[in-house]
This record gives sequence, structure tokens and C-alpha cells, in this order.
Amino acid sequence: MEKKLFESKYGYFANGGREYVITNPKTPRPWVNVISNGDYSMIVSHTGSGYSWRGNAGQNRITRSFQDLIKDSWGKYVYIRDIDSKKFWSAAWKPVMAEYQEYEVVHGIGYSIFKHKVDNILSTMKVFVVPNYPVEIMEITLTNLDDKKRNLDITTYFEWVLGNFPDEHREFHKLFINPTFDEGKNAIKAEKYLGQFADEKGRHNNTSWEYIAFHAASERVKSFECDKESFIGMYGSEQNPQAMQMEKLMGRWGRFTDAIASLQVEVSLDKGQSKTIVFTIGAAHIKDEKVDELIAKFTSVEAAKEQFEEVKKFWSEFIDTEEINTPDEAMNIMTNYWLKYQSISCRLWGKSGYYQVSAGYGYRDQLQDSQIFLINKPELARRQILLHASQQFNEGDVLHWWFTIRGGGPRTRCSDDLLWLPFITDAYVKETKDFSIYDEVVPFLDGGEATLYEHCKRAIERAYSKFSPRGIPLMGDHDWNDGLSAVGNEWKGESFWVAEFLYKILVDFIKVSEMREDYKFVEKTRDVIENLKEAINKYGWDGEWYLQATTDGWEKVGSKENEEGKIFLNPQLWAVISGIADDDRAKIAMDSVTKYLLKDYGALLLYPAYTKPRTDIGYITRYAPGLRENGGVYTHAATWAVWAYALMKDAELAYEAYRRICPPNRSKDIDKYMGEPYVTPGNSDGPISPYYGRGGWTWYTGSSQWLHRVATHWILGVRPEIDGLRIDPCIPKEWDGFTYRRKFRGATYVIEVENKNHVSYGVKEIYVDGKAIEGNLIPEFNDEKEHHVKVILG
Repeated sequence: MEKKLFESKYGYFANGGREYVITNPKTPRPWVNVISNGDYSMIVSHTGSGYSWRGNAGQNRITRSFQDLIKDSWGKYVYIRDIDSKKFWSAAWKPVMAEYQEYEVVHGIGYSIFKHKVDNILSTMKVFVVPNYPVEIMEITLTNLDDKKRNLDITTYFEWVLGNFPDEHREFHKLFINPTFDEGKNAIKAEKYLGQFADEKGRHNNTSWEYIAFHAASERVKSFECDKESFIGMYGSEQNPQAMQMEKLMGRWGRFTDAIASLQVEVSLDKGQSKTIVFTIGAAHIKDEKVDELIAKFTSVEAAKEQFEEVKKFWSEFIDTEEINTPDEAMNIMTNYWLKYQSISCRLWGKSGYYQVSAGYGYRDQLQDSQIFLINKPELARRQILLHASQQFNEGDVLHWWFTIRGGGPRTRCSDDLLWLPFITDAYVKETKDFSIYDEVVPFLDGGEATLYEHCKRAIERAYSKFSPRGIPLMGDHDWNDGLSAVGNEWKGESFWVAEFLYKILVDFIKVSEMREDYKFVEKTRDVIENLKEAINKYGWDGEWYLQATTDGWEKVGSKENEEGKIFLNPQLWAVISGIADDDRAKIAMDSVTKYLLKDYGALLLYPAYTKPRTDIGYITRYAPGLRENGGVYTHAATWAVWAYALMKDAELAYEAYRRICPPNRSKDIDKYMGEPYVTPGNSDGPISPYYGRGGWTWYTGSSQWLHRVATHWILGVRPEIDGLRIDPCIPKEWDGFTYRRKFRGATYVIEVENKNHVSYGVKEIYVDGKAIEGNLIPEFNDEKEHHVKVILG
């Protein structure tokens, strides 16, 4: 019998952690799957609700859904009806919510499967996105477990958007949608005669949507419907639509309806018989793709089975290039499967979740996320870096975010956005040793072009131009902590965290400048490094920790002088990460983190929480105390605590900082946590909240990539450097050891760490392919072979 991992009253991990099985539809919040192939995406909850989009969910939504985590009542639904008894239910729990004999949902890597048994009919609905095509498949198998023949029909239902979302002015937008039924294709097709963008002369509302959407069935369609009122009925509901009281759907279509798509297929099953029907949904670009070809190619049982195997192969290329095996099953599950999947499918490709819909890339956000590609497809990280470089102006500043379709976004006055370009480029080069990326020529948004090296350099020089008279970088509209939105708008307030971040960047980037013989910049940078270290330790040290900032009015933020927000997390962590603090101050600062910030569910972003709004600090003070950045655990920053503790060689606290934010560990108090135990939350409530420990903002959070990275780089201690792969574990002394298989520069490394002496760190011996080596830096081989590394701690 398969082992059920981290089982709770709602479900458990299965298949070694690769799948999560939900056994009770009444989870504390919708538990979803975000499925994307990099172009076409969908989100589906464990109840069967959700929506679809292409490109991004804000500018090019295909199906309708409004955010409501309580009702979870919008989706692409499938009704199953007994034609003889007139009883009906749904293939997933929503929308009918019928009493069931069995219910189970499997969320996997690139798919979800719904098993629902009602009235002795077992339905299995498998949903997934086809790799490399703008198509999703719903494969539904009905099995008659009754002792008599059953006559059934299957009816689909969802609403079209076809463009910008939200379309809250529905009465306007519906006027332009034209749904039609193609009997020969068993398909509904939908066009929209109102596009999202201006025409070539800048005139709005003068273009059409550039796609044709479709919904097709593999069987002959009994009836269809394209009009919402005809399906639901006036004052009706999805739970009990009038369509389920009619023998057939009414078959209304055209531009005079409120556009939906509904196909009805009849199925007769003898005792014990099964039947599979496939439905597809997709959107074909009018100029580049043929809608009929997509329908024909994928709307069959054979195609569905073939493409499901392709899904598994597709995701294996991202998931299976790396595998850890440690005594911590939660770490294994998250590192091997879910953090990679969450980072790629949701953050980088889908760019949307149940808690947030995005229409673009954040400059700093997806740059950081792209580090997840370094262990499977570094070329995609390279592409992401160059893409972000292209969103920079000649002066070195960047767009805070931009639309992924046709571009455009706000020019940032934020002090850290631009600096993530050299930071992430350095991470890429350490992994690949591909210094040629610095020679790639990339355009600026306002004309001209330059090498990536020059782009990075201009970002740094822009930061140089925004220093206070004391030599501390200015805050601007905010730093990494967006909620500090009123601290430095006048370019007077300082950010001590940016000072630390910049220091870390400069220490690494100066080596690149030296290689390129850019000696004038090297000289300038050496001076800045020296002056930054002196300035932050002179003006930023508060006695037991480092300040976060000063306001435009020169009031300290994150000081013992403050009644609220006395200590912030990031300045303490990055004082250690950057190396800007000496050993004594690093220890004192991290002791303060342990004393004030490291709590039951991870490290708080600040303490104590703000209880009243402050117009000189920003919207962080307007959150309820204990929520999100205001005294909650902001998971993104909480991952950095693992990094800092590991640098301090405090293995026990590094592991605790990790363990407390690792989602499967919350299965034991799942009703308190509420979120999915298989992906990271953006935040969990702090101790001052009446819902202390409640998780929220799951899936669409930058914490997923970082939780993966701190586990592999800083707890397991296997991290790339220019000259090879460093092995420097910082593990709980109780561990007997661990194994780690990963690719590195054209070779596979199988690393076995032995800890018979039960120490937390310290490499005693290393053998590579049976031969002892000096030190703990494994050379690169680049020979497409597998190499075995034996590490003995002691």
C-alpha cells in the first residue's frame, strides 16, 4: 500500500510527494493547481472552479472568473445527468455540490484529476494543458457501477471573456462577442469584435480580438448553447440551471446573447461499461494558427492519452534534473517537485493565482524567480535576464513592471528594482560560467543599445547617483519592501537595506569589471564599497541591530527609539549575507532576529506590528497588525533568514527558520493554516493577529524559488562558484547524511554526504569518482558523464 505523506483531514501527498490527493472538498480555502505551458494557462481549484488565459490573465483572459475565495463559484463546469431519473450532479464538486459516494482530487505536476462517484456512476475527469499548443484538454471517463443500464448526458458550461479582464462592464463587452456553432467540428467558436489595444493610428475600440476561441467535443453533440440566460435561466444559478430541466439545450448563438459555451453529449452505459469523452478549450491566433487544425489535432480520446504522456515528459525536463534525499521528507517533497513547479508554472509562465491576477512581469520579481531555471534549463534564465535588461532606460532606471503583451508600465522610483539585474546575472554566471552573457547587446527602452555589462553598470551608477550626504542609498518610493511607500518620496529618506544589497552586488561585480579591464569603474567601485561599509556601520547601527531606513524627515525606521516597527528583518539578514557587518555585529544582529522575529511559523518581517497608519512610512502601516508585511511572516524574506543563519554556521536555527515555513509541516494544524500544503504562501499571520499562523496569497509568491535555493545552497550547502561546485553543508547534527543529484555545466553530480560523526558542518574528506581531493570545491567536468562525490563531515 502506498505511503500517505503528511496526511491531514483533507488529503495527503502521494506518489512519493509528486502528487497531492484531496479527499474532502470542504478545505479551509480553495486548494488549486496553476497549469501552464509558458503560453496557455489555466487554474483549477479542488472544487472544479477556475479560469483560462493565454499570455497573461489580465490582458488576454479566455474564460470568466471573479475572485471569491469563500464561494469559489466561477469555473468551467461539467454536469452529468441521468436522462431517465432527471438527477444531475457535476464532474467536480462544484457547481452542484451533490451528495457523493466518493470524491477525490489529485493535483499533479501539470495536471489535475477529479474522481467523483454519485448514484453509482464514477466519473474521472483529467484536465491539463497541452505542451507547446494553446489548448487545454478535459478528458472525462464515465463508468457505470450500477446493476443496470444507465442513460446519461454530459453538459459543459463556462462564460467567455476574450480579452481584457476584469470585464465588470459586462453589458458593454458582451455586445462584441460572436459565438457560433460548427456542427461539423462538434465545436463552438467565439470571436470578439472589440480588441484590447488601439489601432495603428492610436484609436481605441477600433480593433478586434486577435484570436478565435473554441470549445469542442470528441463525440457528436446532442445539443449546444451559447447564451447564458438560456442555460441558467432568469434568476437561476449554476448549481441548479434551467438547462438541467430541459431535454436539450436551446441552441441559441450569435451576437445578441451573453456569450457562454455549452456542449451536450449523450452516453449510454451497460452495467460495468466505461466511456471516455474529450472536450477541448483553446484560442488560436487568427494570423498564425488555424482553429480547425487545433480542434482536429487534439479533440479525440487518442490525442488526449498521447498528450497526457507528453505533459509528463515536458515537466520531467524541469523537475527531474535534480533530486535530493534527506531525513526531512517535507524538504524532499518541496525541493524535488513543488517549488520548481510553482516557480515555473505559476510565477514565470502563468503569472496568476487565486489571490492575485497579474498582466505582466515585475522587474525584480521574475528576475529572482528565473533562478529556478539554473538547475534545469539555464538558457531560460539567460533569456529572462536579457528580457529584463531590455526594460531599462539609458539613465539606468527601469520599469517597475510591464505588460507582457505589447509592453508598457510604470517607470520606477523604487531604489532596488534596477539592482536585481547585476545580482541575478551574477547568479547565472556562477552557475554556468557563461561570461559571454555580459557581451550580449540589448536595447534601451528610450533608444540606443549596449552590452548587458553596460546595462548592469548603468543600474549601479544610477544607484550611485542617489546617495544621501551621509553616503547611504536613498529610499525613493520604496525599496524591496513596497509597503514603505511614504518613507523617501522626496529623495531624502535612506534605505540601509539597499546599502547592504548594493554592497553585496559590488563585491561580486567588481570582479567582472576587473576581468573586462574597466579600471576607472573598478576604482570608483572600490571607493564606494569602502565608504558604504563605513557609513552603514556608523549611521545604521542601532546598538543591537541595523536600522531599516530614515524618512524624508530624518526619523529613524526600525529603531529601538520607535514605539512600533522597532526592528526589521531584512537589514539584519543582509548585513550578514552581504558581509558588511563584522563578526561581532553580525552575531548581535542575528541574536536580535532570534529574540524578536523568529516565531513559530517563520521570521516576522518586523516587530512590533504597526497598529495605526503613519503617513510618513506608508501603506505597510495600514494593514491590520500581523497581516502580510506588517508584523506577519512574509515568506519571501523569511527564506533569507535561512541563508543568514547558515552563513553564521548556526545550523540549528537555519534549519528551524526553514522548517517553520516549509508548507507540508503545516499539515498537522491545517485548519489553522488554511492554505495548500504543497506550495508556499506569500505570507502567514503574525502573533498579534487573531488568526496567528494562517497562510495566504499562495502560489503567486516569489518565496517558492528562494525556499528551493536556500535549501540546496545553504542547508545542503551545494552551490556553484566560478571555479566549481562548493560543498559546504550546514545541517542538523542529528542527520546521518543526505544525497543530492544535480546537473552542473554539462555533467551530472551524484553527491553522497556522510555524517557519522553527527556534526552540523565541516567537510573532513571528499572523494570524486573514488579519488580524494583537497578542499571542498568540486571541479567542473563538462563531459556529459555522471560523477560520484563522497563527502565525509567531521
